[in-house]
Amino acid sequence: MADKVYRASTTAPVNIAVVKYWGKRDPKLNLPTNSSLSVTLSQADLRTLTTASCSSSYPASEGDSLLLNGEKSDVSGARTQACFRELRARRAALEASDPSLPKLSTMPLRLVSENNFPTAAGLASSAAGFAALVRAIANLYELPASPSELSLIARQGSGSACRSLFGGYVAWRMGDAADGSDSMADQVAEASHWPEMRALILVVSAAKKGVSSTSGMQQTVATSGLFQERIARVVPQNMAAMEKAIQARDFASFAEVTMRDSNSFHATCADTYPPIFYMNDVSRAAIRAVEQINAAAGRTVAAYTFDAGPNAVIYYLEQDTEAVVGTMYHVLGGEVDGWKDAAVKGLKPSVSLDEGVAGILKAGVGRVIMTGVGEGPVKTDEYLVAENGSPAEARLHAPASAAMSRSFYDIDPAGEVLCTYTDGGGRGALKSKTEVPLAKAVLYAFLPAGYPHTVTDDYLAYQTYDSLQAFASSITSLLANRAVLEGLGVGDSSSSPTGALILKITGDTISRIATILFAHRMGQAIEPECKFYRFLADIFNDSAQFLDLLTPALPYFPKLGVIVSAGVLRSLCGVAANASKASLSAHFALTGNLAELNAKEASQETVVSLLGMLVGSLVVRMIEDKQIVWLLMVFLAGVHLTMNYHAVRAVRMRSLNRQRATIVFREWLDHGAVLTPEQVAQRESILGNGRGNLSSKSGDYTGFCDFGTYGELMAWNPRGYHRYDFETSTYFMGIWHRGGYFYMRVALKEGIKSPLSAWFDAVNHAYHFDSALKDGLQSHYENEMPLGYVSEEQKDTIFAALVAAGWDLETNALETRLPVRVRVGDVRKGPHLSEKDPTRLAGHQEAKHD
Repeated sequence: MADKVYRASTTAPVNIAVVKYWGKRDPKLNLPTNSSLSVTLSQADLRTLTTASCSSSYPASEGDSLLLNGEKSDVSGARTQACFRELRARRAALEASDPSLPKLSTMPLRLVSENNFPTAAGLASSAAGFAALVRAIANLYELPASPSELSLIARQGSGSACRSLFGGYVAWRMGDAADGSDSMADQVAEASHWPEMRALILVVSAAKKGVSSTSGMQQTVATSGLFQERIARVVPQNMAAMEKAIQARDFASFAEVTMRDSNSFHATCADTYPPIFYMNDVSRAAIRAVEQINAAAGRTVAAYTFDAGPNAVIYYLEQDTEAVVGTMYHVLGGEVDGWKDAAVKGLKPSVSLDEGVAGILKAGVGRVIMTGVGEGPVKTDEYLVAENGSPAEARLHAPASAAMSRSFYDIDPAGEVLCTYTDGGGRGALKSKTEVPLAKAVLYAFLPAGYPHTVTDDYLAYQTYDSLQAFASSITSLLANRAVLEGLGVGDSSSSPTGALILKITGDTISRIATILFAHRMGQAIEPECKFYRFLADIFNDSAQFLDLLTPALPYFPKLGVIVSAGVLRSLCGVAANASKASLSAHFALTGNLAELNAKEASQETVVSLLGMLVGSLVVRMIEDKQIVWLLMVFLAGVHLTMNYHAVRAVRMRSLNRQRATIVFREWLDHGAVLTPEQVAQRESILGNGRGNLSSKSGDYTGFCDFGTYGELMAWNPRGYHRYDFETSTYFMGIWHRGGYFYMRVALKEGIKSPLSAWFDAVNHAYHFDSALKDGLQSHYENEMPLGYVSEEQKDTIFAALVAAGWDLETNALETRLPVRVRVGDVRKGPHLSEKDPTRLAGHQEAKHD
């Protein structure tokens, strides 16, 4: 008996929280900062099987060991050791009270565990793993402990593991005791209470996530401004509402709380510094899909939630399987692994998803898992440890996930699947399933590698319109070039080659000077306003071509003026087009593929230009009548500008320039809603109406805001304007007002990198300008927090929501010239300033200059 191997096996389920746990008040004891609630999923689809064994024959020098999915796993960590220590102590207490019991607590533990789902990829693998470990050892030690008591131990290994010790609907009560003695799980309702609950998991990536849950929590607790609001108000409300919804089997309420809590959790992650992004474009497409399914159904039939990973878990009721699963099956296709044939057979889609959403899902979802609410841990006679203590012979060469067929994927840096293989049962038996059609292979020669995952969603629409406008421009350029050659005297025996050369040299010289001046004056404004300048570049180009058409009919000196003007316009076009295209390419590139993106664009332009020149050469040869040429130019220029307008209109920039920031902030002030880049792109003016323009809530007062220097702010005193200026901890601001118009100028202080907060304040001041004038500027602004204004804490919430909506707040697109900052104090570097400095801002001041 001395060498007997004692064994116990347990399966434990995955649980997916509908009210999330995030943050620890005591990392050592794994005590949470908030309570949480989850749905335990069926072990038929997702489970961890663990065999715990011990024997006096196990070498004491090797200590405890764990084999996870066929690989040795470290058990020396504090969390695992805490579980071992607590379970051994309970077994030792039993042995002390009954000396006849074998001394299992003194023997080394040998554990073997396997998951039938990817480990550490956002599928709650640690929860199921530690629940199975604790339950298996408890069974091995024959501990008379309830699931709630064991949850106290499992919690120390992985917080969410305590919920996997129950089936059905489970709450983890955060507790108040400093030693964690009341931080445990309890069952809100059994699975049989609401057995119709189903879950469809869209596995976006089986790769290990970039920021682990433990590390992410620590960063959030330390740096997130939203965190305290979430644990103090949001979670307690959601817990109460969720328990009520489960007891009443109210899916609409269940779904709303689930989705709101997921949004709140990921907004808190985005508010962490530096921000944590567990979701990706495929995750966001899943959200849009759920919204579209619910809208089509006319009621809430699906609810999304995301743990600390990109995988979407979509809850729905069995009666709505066709609406949810039918739609997703139609979009993803039968080629995606994981569909249950009996469940999807005959299902029809109830809604046609937006083409962009469907495309992202189809390309980004690697497999699905169809499951539902299930029971807690189950004791089993299936052992992963043989009677002699070695890993079970049947498992030595089995796949780590025997319950699921294994597929293997070759992926590019963007995660795009290049080739899929199935396990053929042995080495050399893998079979490729990927075949790229010839037409698609040719198309890929002109698209970035990994398309569409290596570029933004708006790339294709922009490139399509851009190619059409380039085609029209190629034809008009040939017509214009013919006119220029005629104007220079080509084909005219009376013309002087020297005169033609002088015209050419003069035009080129002035146009190059114009290039230098334009680049110097407008270079920094192009990137923030790249859509405007991309369109303006083609206006310059078409204007130059119309001037070219005039040259044959003009005398020498007027001709010189026209040629010079056309050359200047072309130079401006070159600067604006090249700079704005570079900015747009940087926007499109997602995986550091900017150079390749530009190279592929050059390939596209080459093909389009060749086609345009082919058609243009026929047009030039066939059409010589001046009137017809002018009519054709007007038509082609109209096509050219229309296509260019649609191209830049299709771009959904994620940076906030002045116009986009104003649209976003005004929407928040008006309706308390956060607009996405897609929504703002629909409202944005391409021709520049609104760049820097602000207005009051009533619309009775309109104005403009700009960034400038301290000297500009203090020295600008236009006649007839009321002026008010003040200082905050981050900037100086001046406000000038006359009649229905106001003007604002902001000078940022040294050390302030982003002007976004100052711009929000400017929009806020403009919004409340009616009440400011009513109160009197001085008395209004001297009020520390005028009624209706947004506080700094609220701004943090808004900015976190903007990041969650997809906005890039790191890029400074608000300042359109050299960012100048104000150093406050007597320290001067470089030449000393004059003693007659502009008036210093010692406080608030208001004046009127007549």
